[in-house]
Amino acid sequence: MATSTENKKLTKTHLIVFLLFIGAFCAYGYYELVLKAKLNGATLIDNPTAAAIKVKIDGQEYHVPANSYVDVDLAIGHHKIDCEAYGLANQDLHLDPTEYGVINPTKSKYVIYNIIYTNKDLKDQFKAYQVEGKEVYSLLGEPEVTTDLFIPDRTLGKGNIDNKEPSSESYNKMNQDYAFLTKIFRLKDFFDFYEKNNK
Repeated sequence: MATSTENKKLTKTHLIVFLLFIGAFCAYGYYELVLKAKLNGATLIDNPTAAAIKVKIDGQEYHVPANSYVDVDLAIGHHKIDCEAYGLANQDLHLDPTEYGVINPTKSKYVIYNIIYTNKDLKDQFKAYQVEGKEVYSLLGEPEVTTDLFIPDRTLGKGNIDNKEPSSESYNKMNQDYAFLTKIFRLKDFFDFYEKNNK
């Protein structure tokens, strides 16, 4: 029969193991939700036009070459943006709920599209939508066309315009039929991508 001293030792050991497990779980969660996003995410001032632009955010000036983007370090929340070439003067810029995504001072058109990864034939489940007068098929809702001043990267690092879309993606454990990636595209890049991958 175990003595009360042995029971206390077992209880303390179990408690320590339990606390270590909880600590490891919390550390992993913090890494996945905070640190990993900070490692992978980007905040980009994009300029898909044929002329270079100057953009000021909170008084800091950025030169963005034609058909290019500049990576900037901004926090979540409220900022002020100026871009004389496109009539922005002390305009409100809200980076919310994430600071990662595309800052769009030229008010150009972007498409947010869910790329599907699967080995199964799901063609009959895709629906047709009109995107800028062109027919586009999508499994997970209508592709979004936006000219918003800030377009958030909903993936916190995998779906921004500076990320090349992967040719394959690990399948979602909740659904073995397919996995998906929500990706931001410049309008022209979206049609190039769609034409190349949907033949």
